[in-house]
Amino acid sequence: MQNRARGSIHDLVDANFDDLVSSLSEVIRVPSVLDEGSVSQLHPFGPDVTAALEKFLGIAEELGFKTANIDNMVGYAEIGSGELFGVLAHLDVMPVGNASNWKRPPFGAAIEGGLLYGRGASDDKGPAVSALYALKALLDSGVPLRRRFRLIVGLDEESGFRCIERYKKTEDIPAMSFSPDAMFPVVNAEKGIMNVVMSKKISRMDSMGLPELAGISGGDRFNIVPDDLALLFRNASAANLERVLMPTGATVLDTGAGVLAHVPGRSAHAMAPETGENAIQKFLGLVTSLDFGPPELHAELVKLGGLFKMEVDGATLGVACSDDVSGRLTCNLGAISLDGAVLSVKCDIRYPVTASGDFIIGALQKSADAIGWEMEISRHSPPLFVSPDSELVETLLGAYEAVTGESGSPMSMGGGTYCKALPNSVSFGALFPGEDETAHQPDEYVPLESLRLMTHVFAEAVSRFNGP
Repeated sequence: MQNRARGSIHDLVDANFDDLVSSLSEVIRVPSVLDEGSVSQLHPFGPDVTAALEKFLGIAEELGFKTANIDNMVGYAEIGSGELFGVLAHLDVMPVGNASNWKRPPFGAAIEGGLLYGRGASDDKGPAVSALYALKALLDSGVPLRRRFRLIVGLDEESGFRCIERYKKTEDIPAMSFSPDAMFPVVNAEKGIMNVVMSKKISRMDSMGLPELAGISGGDRFNIVPDDLALLFRNASAANLERVLMPTGATVLDTGAGVLAHVPGRSAHAMAPETGENAIQKFLGLVTSLDFGPPELHAELVKLGGLFKMEVDGATLGVACSDDVSGRLTCNLGAISLDGAVLSVKCDIRYPVTASGDFIIGALQKSADAIGWEMEISRHSPPLFVSPDSELVETLLGAYEAVTGESGSPMSMGGGTYCKALPNSVSFGALFPGEDETAHQPDEYVPLESLRLMTHVFAEAVSRFNGP
């Protein structure tokens, strides 16, 4: 670290680091995945997600923070008084996906080779606990607090921002905020995000004597590249299916009740779908060479494969575009299912900050109409842009450069954070330049030295916003 001008704060970060790792391990061990099957008025996102908030707020209270739990949807830990400055993080995590792809327990918080493993280690439990201990260092430094610093932790960031919308209904809105949910040095532009659902009712489900495709299930969420597609065939030859599906690397098993095929993929975040391997698209690329019924289902899957070719820029959908600020549009086919006679897919679109959302919607509707499918936008988050000359961006860059000794410039990204929901907000960390992105992937981890360094950066930042 290059700058020790605020030495007591940074000394406190180092002194408390073992406690930070212990606290983070406790939080990771809570499997805070949205569970629609167990939601209730008391637990809006499921008991496990509530438990993660309770664990985090309990740790914060022990560290000397004032805390609040708002309807088990969102909470905060706060120090100081005066004008409110926000830090925006989340405790919900993505599903594990195919558990066999994990070499360590997803919620075990194992430490190996200087890496702390577990779902949420990098997105976003690690940065949330890091920010908590950065604020703890400021609190314990003895410096008069000239602002209120509130670490807001949501529970529905990965599934729709219902948590932050609940916060906004009754709670104070920070004058400015940063979110440790992206990368360093600072992200001042976020692409627009659309979650698109397309569906088609199959009018005739008679297989006409052909092998029957009776079940299709792949992917969980819009915002993750699916790493598995399950296909259930009846009256089919396992040997024939294995031969035809061989290019996909599929495993085929005759269960007695049918032939079950699993097409493998590689998960990745939807903001960078090119880093993964889409199991659904792999299958759709082979549909024309497969002989199965019902004939109408086969025909609709062929149409779908024509829209979602092995590409990630939405060119075939008619939405491909780019700009100099945030780059090209990305498209992720995140899920597919056959529910009775209804075939449906979920698609994640992330479009450049200067592109028109209305244009994107119009092009998607035109593509859906062309193949006779229904289309709806289930979520639309417009782009974010904060001037690089703003006090917020310049102060954060200064803190990053002082601690790391590296110069930096504002960046754009395809990911979407709470910054879109609150004014004057940008993403700040927590991934350092050159580090591997493991969020949403098996064996997600955070390097312990990166965890320590990000805490120093956050401590420097809040210290600078507190004033001299």
